[in-house]
Amino acid sequence: MTRMRIGVAAAALLLGGCAQQADTPELRHEKARDVSQLEVDGGALGDALNLGADIAWAASADALERELGRSVTAEEQDRVRGIFRDALAEFLTPEAWVEASAAVYAEHLTAAELDDLAAFYRTPTGSKLLSLQEELTNQLGDAAEAIVVANEMAFAERVDEALAEAFPALGGQ
Repeated sequence: MTRMRIGVAAAALLLGGCAQQADTPELRHEKARDVSQLEVDGGALGDALNLGADIAWAASADALERELGRSVTAEEQDRVRGIFRDALAEFLTPEAWVEASAAVYAEHLTAAELDDLAAFYRTPTGSKLLSLQEELTNQLGDAAEAIVVANEMAFAERVDEALAEAFPALGGQ
């Protein structure tokens, strides 16, 4: 009888140690907050603010130049980007970023996957990836753009053919 209790207790300990927590929305959100905070700590929020400033600049550059009646210098471009970045940072705070990104992650990843992602981000390679994210994204975008530019004529021909097929009225133009 004692041996049986010890065996049952050992099995319960083993099973209890191996059992994962239920994958609830609350647990996902908790795990996602951890991942999001690691990303903020690794520079993701700064990257998002820079990207937002770049987008705002691209959308407003022509209007600013029209208002000034001249081209904007590189120094002025940097200054305007800084103004946009600072304005974005007033409401796109680390806390707001963590909550917003955690909600997205929690919707798409399980608690176990979020644990795995957090564990990876805590490794030297994961930390390095986080710190290089903006640079990698920019370089990958440049590489993709170079491929498109190198194939611009073939791309345009392919699009024209497909549009003519999809909209026969365009074929004669």
